[in-house]
Amino acid sequence: MQDELTKHGLKIYKTMADRKHTLSEKLREILIEIFIIVFAVTLSIYLHSWSEHRHEQKEVKEFLRGLKIDLTEDIRLLRHSRTNIAEVDSNFSIALTLKKGQEPDSIVHHYFKYLEMLTHVNNARYEGFKSSGKIGNIANDSLRENILVYYQQTIPELGRNEEFANMLQQKLLDFEIEKSNISINDWLANPKTKSFLELSTNNLGNSLDSYDLAIRQAQHLITQIDNDLQ
Repeated sequence: MQDELTKHGLKIYKTMADRKHTLSEKLREILIEIFIIVFAVTLSIYLHSWSEHRHEQKEVKEFLRGLKIDLTEDIRLLRHSRTNIAEVDSNFSIALTLKKGQEPDSIVHHYFKYLEMLTHVNNARYEGFKSSGKIGNIANDSLRENILVYYQQTIPELGRNEEFANMLQQKLLDFEIEKSNISINDWLANPKTKSFLELSTNNLGNSLDSYDLAIRQAQHLITQIDNDLQ
């Protein structure tokens, strides 16, 4: 391209210096050369932009195919976590209804355990694509926005709910160890135990809502990705 521009530039110079042509002829020749130069530059820019855009969209499609795999695995992990938390929440709720001297249900007594809730979603691919500044290359505005909401808002909020629930369960566990010399009935009837259980069940409920929201968003993203890749 540089050689072509140089060639046409020299031709313009020679035309201007040529005394055999009239001024009108020189102007006509110069305008033709200028038109050729402008057209060549414009075409070169267009072809470069088109090639770059094709490359960017190829990267986007590869990213979306991989993201679909990540989201499918996320849904499996989120459902597994939700099932466990729902069972703990149910048992804590039953424990709250027990009266002093009332024998705990055998299932509750057996499953009255504590879970370390920490859902590790598959976000490495997303973080890499985002840090490279390529998220903006996703042409579908709705899809791009929903991906950002899922990873930047929904998942962090779910993590905060899990961290708070973990903290409450640890406090409950510490208190259980502290009062290990009393019966399960008396321990459950203790006002401090009931306060911790109430706080835990409230937060576990928030966690369940967070799981449901994350699962719905992941499923919707998969649908959007499928439509976008067609």
